[in-house]
This record gives sequence, C-alpha cells and structure tokens, in this order.
Amino acid sequence: MAGFGTRPSGLTRAGWLLGGRLAALVGLLIPPASAAETSFAPTPLTVVDAGTVVEARDRDRWNRVVLRATPRFASGDVGEVAESIKSTVSSFTFVILATVQPAAPTDGPDAPRYRLAEVGVGYSMPVDGRLRVITPETRPAGVTLDFLGRQILTAKQKSLAEITCVGRTDTAVAFDAPTLMHRGNDHEELVVRHLVRVDPRSGDCFTCVWAVAAAADGILRPLEEPLRIVAGDTAEDRPIHVDGRRFTFGFPTKQAFAVEDLPPGRRLDWSTALRTAADQPTYTAQSVERLGTELDTAIASLRTLRAADRSRPAE
Repeated sequence: MAGFGTRPSGLTRAGWLLGGRLAALVGLLIPPASAAETSFAPTPLTVVDAGTVVEARDRDRWNRVVLRATPRFASGDVGEVAESIKSTVSSFTFVILATVQPAAPTDGPDAPRYRLAEVGVGYSMPVDGRLRVITPETRPAGVTLDFLGRQILTAKQKSLAEITCVGRTDTAVAFDAPTLMHRGNDHEELVVRHLVRVDPRSGDCFTCVWAVAAAADGILRPLEEPLRIVAGDTAEDRPIHVDGRRFTFGFPTKQAFAVEDLPPGRRLDWSTALRTAADQPTYTAQSVERLGTELDTAIASLRTLRAADRSRPAE
C-alpha cells in the first residue's frame, strides 16, 4: 500500500526521486492557498437591534432597506385559520437591512465609492407611521402584544438564528434562509439563498435570490427554477399557502403555512456558467466575485434579448 514517504510498487527509485523533486519544485512555484481562499465558515447573520427605524438612509448604520416582506394568507385552506391568527401573523414585517459605507479612497475613474459593510435581518411593526424593529423582549412605547402575539413573535425571532451568512466581499453578502415553500400539493423545506450586492458607484443595493434544496448527497444545490433579481427597498406582499392537513386540534402546526414564491423581481434563467458558479455550499471571496461576474453577464444577455424583442417588427 502506498503511503506518505513510501515508494509505490512498480516505480523505480530514480523515477520516485525525480517525481519528488518535481513536486517540491511545483510547491515552491505555487504558494499554498490560504484558509480564506479555500473555505468559508458559515456564521449567523446579524440580527438588527430592537428599536431600529427601518427606513433611515441618512444614518451611519442600517442605511439601506433591502427587502420588506409582510405575509398575507392567500391560498389553500385559508378559511380554517382563525381571524386572530391571520391579523397577528400579518402584523409582523420581515426586513432585510444593509449598512453601506464610503469605500477607501483609491485612484482611477472606476474606483469604488461605496462598500457593503453588513447585512442584517429582523421583524418589525409600524410605530407612529414608521416601521421599527421589535423583539419579544424589547418593544417600542405604544406597542402592545397579547399572548398570541408574543408567542408568534418569539417563534419568528428564533427562526432568525437559522439564517446564515455563506460568503461575503466588500460589495456582496450571501446568506441562506431556511423556508417552507409551497410546491405542487405539498409544503417543502427549502433554502432561499440571497446575494445582496451594492453598486460601488451609486451605493444602491439589489438582491439576487434563488431556491436550493438538499440533493441525494446532502449538498444544497440550486433548483431549476429561474432566479429573481430583486430591486432594493422592495415591499413584498408575501402570499402564504395554508395546508389544513397540518392542523392539530384546530391549531396550525409549523408546517401549516408555506411561502408561495420567491420575492417579486425580474426572472433570470440559469446559464451553465452561472449555475456552476452558484452551485457551492459556501463561497470564498473569489467565488463570490465569480458569481457576481456571471450574474452580470447573464443580466446583460437578458437585456440584449429584450432589446432585440422590442426592436423586432410586429408581424
């Protein structure tokens, strides 16, 4: 059996020594990859502090709204859901916020002016006409929650701990949000992967989202469904499907409510190169940049196709 420091059978001593010397030379010419280049350890995504006003572009932190999503019971066995549950669930708005900061000064006409410092999530409620982030322990003055409201908010707050960052650079943050989604006639446990990006020239944010699922080998892989390009500060009316089979003694279980679709945005089909770039459990800085490059290429191709369709004469 061949092992470290052992000459494999069938290989002469001269050949073995020559191979070892060549390997050593290659090792000198190609430096070993750093840990940051070979892996990225998933970490919990930041949870926004309670009391934070959702829309406040003029402050230093959390100055961009990436997405606001308010659930709405839209399909399935909606009639089996008590009105109190409907109104309470729909009173909480899920938010994704970002902190955009000036980039370090560099020379050149294409030098970046802005960087994406962080992305965070939370649940909010309207307070005096403005959305504010709340937690079960900390609520702004004037916000009262009954027993049902506290139970629902506590469950939602716990779910934030399951959202993990899977890659980041100075211009992009990728994270996974486990999501129960309506597929066919069932509610399926999937993961919605988000890639939040900042335009380094304007400081505006937008997001690319797609659904991934665990394959037979247990690795998360993108589904065949198109991606979505979601504009910054999108207010999503998030439709929810209700499965009456998932009720116990008249009360909905965690599997009773499922999101119908990805956030609204421009659909983008997978190219081979884009799918290859996205098909990774986590992203190093280099792979985030590659993913962004392939996304830009696919978006540019989509714009070209749409422009060609608009210029084509009607038959």
